[in-house]
Amino acid sequence: MAAGSHNFALLCALLFAASASVSAAGGCSSDKFSSNRTFAHCLDLPQLNSSLHFTYDSAARSLSIAFVAPPDKPEGWVAWAINPTGGGMRGSQTLIGFHQADGTLAVKTYNISGYGPISEAPIAFDTSDLAAELSGGTMRIFGKLVLPKEMTTTTVEQVWQVGETVANGVPQKHRFDKENLESKGFVDLSNGVIVPSPAPAPAPAANCTSPPAPAPSASGSNKINVNGIGTAVALMVSLAAGFLFY
Repeated sequence: MAAGSHNFALLCALLFAASASVSAAGGCSSDKFSSNRTFAHCLDLPQLNSSLHFTYDSAARSLSIAFVAPPDKPEGWVAWAINPTGGGMRGSQTLIGFHQADGTLAVKTYNISGYGPISEAPIAFDTSDLAAELSGGTMRIFGKLVLPKEMTTTTVEQVWQVGETVANGVPQKHRFDKENLESKGFVDLSNGVIVPSPAPAPAPAANCTSPPAPAPSASGSNKINVNGIGTAVALMVSLAAGFLFY
């Protein structure tokens, strides 16, 4: 009986180890790229079934990346960006990969300044080696970026996204599902790890000092300012009306 229990426990341990091995093999570490591209780090991102591979050269301030994700539809697009301002999508300096009119794949740059239609434009980083490829329904986009000297930290906000369609050579809006809205976070380029979002700066303390007392009239008497009372009453009435229609 004891031997049977031991064998059962051993079998469970072997099955668990095999399952863990298969799971690990299915992550970003199993990705293989064309042209013998290799990267120092890879991260399985928490949203959109995606991953990021990258190598950061601190001396040259250069970042080589491969972003991997399946577009929502075969004719769709995938995007990866750094936002130097740390504000989510708005302000993102973006690489977007999609099919061109002739059917080839290409990567274009976009400075996402708002929430309306986008147009191709230079971004805040020098870029090179932009390319894209498809593998088993997954799109991979590649690029090399040089981070400006003004960026004094190697912990940056990354933003990534996928979309369904491209119209007239322009990627169209993505879905607004939960995972689309949460596809952002911070990465430490030097150490190759995802890090928590920095805590927001504390709000400035309220100035609670009392306003200065009104100066006495020229005659030295304490006359009542009738105009001031009328203004105060009018203000109170308007505030009350505002609360009623809130």
